Amino acid sequence: MNSSSFRTPALPHGALFLLCVTVASPVAVQAQTLQQSIALAKDYQSERRLAGLQVEDQVAQLAQVRAQYGFKLNANAEIGAGYITTEKNALFPEEGKRFPQTVGIQFSYPLYTAGRQQLAVQAVQTGIEAAQANVSYVDTQAALAAINLHAAITRDLALIQLEQDNQRSLDQAARDAGLRLKAGEVTKTDLAQASARQAQGVASQSRAEAALQVDQSRYVQLTGQSPQNLEALDQVQTVPTLTDALAMIESTPFIENARLQLKAAQQQLELSHRESYPSIQLAGRANTQDDSDFSTSRLGAYGVSLQASLPILDGGTRKAEVLRAQARVAIAQEQLDSNRRQLQQRLTESYAMLQTSQNQYPALIKARDAAQLALQTIRRELELGTRTTYDLLTAEQTLLDANTQLILNQEDKALNAYQILAQLNRI
Repeated sequence: MNSSSFRTPALPHGALFLLCVTVASPVAVQAQTLQQSIALAKDYQSERRLAGLQVEDQVAQLAQVRAQYGFKLNANAEIGAGYITTEKNALFPEEGKRFPQTVGIQFSYPLYTAGRQQLAVQAVQTGIEAAQANVSYVDTQAALAAINLHAAITRDLALIQLEQDNQRSLDQAARDAGLRLKAGEVTKTDLAQASARQAQGVASQSRAEAALQVDQSRYVQLTGQSPQNLEALDQVQTVPTLTDALAMIESTPFIENARLQLKAAQQQLELSHRESYPSIQLAGRANTQDDSDFSTSRLGAYGVSLQASLPILDGGTRKAEVLRAQARVAIAQEQLDSNRRQLQQRLTESYAMLQTSQNQYPALIKARDAAQLALQTIRRELELGTRTTYDLLTAEQTLLDANTQLILNQEDKALNAYQILAQLNRI
């Protein structure tokens, strides 16, 4: 191969993952940042809107509970027709048609509910807090999905750039092999090997482009917009130690939501127990009635009373409600324990993967540098006739693999760090 053969350029340390090509366009567009991708995902995802509506539903339920135990005033009216029959010689009432008319108002106000009112309000308020924690959790999941796709697209673009560079080198190797064959310097086997590797490069590039199209489609599904010149992740985020992270999990929305669900279930259980307690309410009424039994007189009735009630028999309804509330408490407790175990496991795995990626990076750098040096040496030796075309193709593939592994390593480090921050609600 002559000195004009293509040489794969060496990339500076840490720059491989930052490599990002812009989608072909006659007009340059401003790079779209990671935060913009996150904002688009949060605004577009229906799960976020549903979580917000759940908060509104809980707020409406709170107003409903407060109204249930509030002051009530009712107006009533009645008009009817009837007929009265009496025994012979009866003085009162007179036999005949009647047309009673009644108008009045009634009011009631609970004075004592055995704490049911306070418990009902507290349970719904706890439900509101749980729904708000769920909104935060949904936001975090949307952000993490946006980060994954943002990184995937920039990775795909970097890999395509590598494949394109490698393809140019393979094309040149195939041309050089053809020229050397005519000059009698190589055999047809060398040309066949170069042509085969050239075809493999085309297929590999097509796979990389297909992966990009898939990730772009997923990005549109997540954000509702096409990715436009995405800005590559510029650095690996700083994360707390594993010990500190495990101590933070109790304040995460994932755990907070489950804990509030348990608290609400416990309050509902206590409320079910108190349904069998007595209650007292203040009641009153005022009405007037036109009564033809007393000629054309109008009768008035007014009164205020204290009404007490104590459930005695209800066919087992209250007992069934208590049993159901107990089951809900047990379910909520198990869910909280399960969420806590899951988060602890996820954090441990994410830290292990991050540590592995960090440990692999120096070795990958050395492998890339060694592959770069080997390729340069083999090119010179090929010109001297001490190396074959197969040696050159193998060296180029080794360098491509090393550069690919570096890009994937940089992506893994960034995503594992973001995964940890997302699990701790620190994005």
